[in-house]
Amino acid sequence: MTARAPAAARRTHPLVVLLRSLLVVALVAAVALAAAVLVAPAPAVAGEPVEAAPAELPAAQVAWPEAARAAGYGVVGIDGGPDVWEAWGSEDAHPMASVAKLVTVLVVLDAHPIEGDSRGAVITLDADDVAAQARAVRENAPIAPVFDGMQVTQRDLVEWSLVDSAGNAIWSLANWAFGDMDGFAAAAAAWTDRHGFDDTVLADPAGLDARSVSSAPDLTRIALMAVADPVVLATIQLESVRIPGIGIAPNTNRILGQHDIDGGKTGTLKVWGRNLFVTATREVDGEQRRVVGIVMGTIAADETDAAMIGLLESLWPSFATRTIVEPGTVVAEYRAPWGASTRAVATAPLDAHVFADDAPGWSATVEPIEAGAVPQPVGEVRLERGDTVAPVRTASLLAPPDAWWRITNAPQVLGWYFD
Repeated sequence: MTARAPAAARRTHPLVVLLRSLLVVALVAAVALAAAVLVAPAPAVAGEPVEAAPAELPAAQVAWPEAARAAGYGVVGIDGGPDVWEAWGSEDAHPMASVAKLVTVLVVLDAHPIEGDSRGAVITLDADDVAAQARAVRENAPIAPVFDGMQVTQRDLVEWSLVDSAGNAIWSLANWAFGDMDGFAAAAAAWTDRHGFDDTVLADPAGLDARSVSSAPDLTRIALMAVADPVVLATIQLESVRIPGIGIAPNTNRILGQHDIDGGKTGTLKVWGRNLFVTATREVDGEQRRVVGIVMGTIAADETDAAMIGLLESLWPSFATRTIVEPGTVVAEYRAPWGASTRAVATAPLDAHVFADDAPGWSATVEPIEAGAVPQPVGEVRLERGDTVAPVRTASLLAPPDAWWRITNAPQVLGWYFD
């Protein structure tokens, strides 16, 4: 019996070999991809500041003068913040009387400023200035005696106008500054328009004309401008001024030096009554604070003074140091793409000097944090005015993305390698 030759070994089809190779490659790629997804470094998460809720503070309790037609007060901006003001009573425009001189001085100084302690320009008076003196006498207004050829300084005329309320001095100042009364009227109209004093009209420089009018809201804002001008503030603070031909003329403000009042301007017109502007400064919580007051349309001088004193004294209790941001206040939020979140909170109180309910806003600056970051300092919260800050830290851990989220969001996770 003869033996049979062994069968030839079967050869694997090339297509099968290819498929097996591709499967191995795919498995390796899948494992590598999964590994890449699972270990991709999560990006840092930026904090988003939350909207600052205004602090709830008590409103000012103001003793408005019932005997007046209108009134207003202003507070010079605290710690670099904006001025605060409020008006009461009639919002109509009323005669300014001699308070108009204050507005005229501001208009003139805007065009011809006086620097530092300078006396300003030297002005030679002429026959027109002598005629203005005669008109002031006929109007029964205070005067500063002048003569043709007399030389005075710009600051002389400012002081005589605001301290003694000399009607001819303010006319001479306006006439010198703008050439004539038409030029003054145009400059005054442009100035009031530029500053938004829609109720204020200067029909004459001195306020002797009842058509020179303003409202309590406008005059309150003008008063704040006046105390911001160093020349005007220094002038209205003078107790007296020396006028050639008269001697020492006292300030017409009868309550200067009382109740911390250190400046102001009076005004009286028969067809209207009395107006009074004053400013006062007082130390509160170790800081000097300045206020202004406006009273319009009173009759008796004593009544006017008492109304103003009552108004100002009612303002001082509204100055205080208040906590604007409490410890634990949420100032920013971190929200990761994978759903984890944490908050950033202030770790100390943030206090501010305030007047009544005029609370400053605040804003937070925070740094991005890494996934898995434990609570840590991340920035600060700062008031809109002043330089006080409070530290900020995260309140809890920012959980990292888990494996399931990474796998189900693989395209996004892989993109982290290229961010």
